[in-house]
Amino acid sequence: MSSTAVAPHLSAARPVRAVRAVRPARLAPRTQGSLRLTRRGRLVVLVLGLVAMLALGVVLGSVSAASDESTAGRTETVRVQAGDTLWDIASARAGSGESVQDVIDEIRAINDLSSAALLAGDQLEVPVAG
Repeated sequence: MSSTAVAPHLSAARPVRAVRAVRPARLAPRTQGSLRLTRRGRLVVLVLGLVAMLALGVVLGSVSAASDESTAGRTETVRVQAGDTLWDIASARAGSGESVQDVIDEIRAINDLSSAALLAGDQLEVPVAG
């Protein structure tokens, strides 16, 4: 039995249609040294940059905190006498060329004072006279 008798629609008289080849899309020509990042690649570069900046901030912050502690560690305790003011105590501790207001601010920061009011008998940590 021939194939024409079984399936007459598959006869040789029918021409075979040619399949057209699909051309790949043209890519932009690359210049030497150019780099094209995908969306994921850009995200990775951004995250790595942020991590590097965070690490740098932690390192610089720890160096800064260490240098502040070395100067703030030199204090002595003073008992406030009747009539003493923060200005009097700070002016006695201010070194040459140092602002009295800066010393007052430092005393307030060391002792966590919310105001400049002092009571006789209070004990204050003050910077060593310089």
